[in-house]
Amino acid sequence: MQMLKWSTIRVSNVAGELSLLFGLFLWVTTYPRIRQKMFELFFYTHHLYILFMIFYIFHLGFSYSYTILPGFYLFMVDRFLRILQSRQSVYLVSARVISCETVELNFSKSRALSYTPTSIIFINVPSISRLQWHPFTIISSSNLEPDELSIIIKNEGSWSEKLYQMLSSPSPVDRLGMSIDGPYGPVSTDFLRYVQNVNTYGNVNTYGYVSPMISVCVSQKKILRKILYK
Repeated sequence: MQMLKWSTIRVSNVAGELSLLFGLFLWVTTYPRIRQKMFELFFYTHHLYILFMIFYIFHLGFSYSYTILPGFYLFMVDRFLRILQSRQSVYLVSARVISCETVELNFSKSRALSYTPTSIIFINVPSISRLQWHPFTIISSSNLEPDELSIIIKNEGSWSEKLYQMLSSPSPVDRLGMSIDGPYGPVSTDFLRYVQNVNTYGNVNTYGYVSPMISVCVSQKKILRKILYK
């Protein structure tokens, strides 16, 4: 059968089928409910992009694969730069447990590091997993807190549960090693242009709007604004 034939001269159907299979795995795990509730599955499954690309090249042949090389090259450069950036450890100033199995982490940062509201950072805790990087929204403002950066983490999933247990344990943690990658966020703050801003949120996502609220309050020195929260 042609579907099971691996051709070394023409298009390889088997390689294309394997590439499609890995691509379907990547697509299924991007479903919001899976990504939010089983982030580890989403994270590890997306490393299948390596096999997806390899079999995609085998399927098309090297003579046609040059069309994807520019984008793949930029992707690899981005990954390399992010690996270099994430190798730097960060100093954890404080960590405290707040209500509803939620923890607040405060990191020290350079005054030169600025970020826009709703920016995110990726957190890695080697004592839990050296491979897992989890994104969290920054709740602090670089304008009012130039020396610190804060995030909120809710106990939802195995990784966050281990972190919560470490910080809420009766025996204090002497030192908790962490690394961060970021921050990443919008280049502009377009919402500051409007006289009224309506934001709808719930659960732990409430903390994600703390930084925009602070930015609006800071802008009140220049223009009066009205904020509506539902």
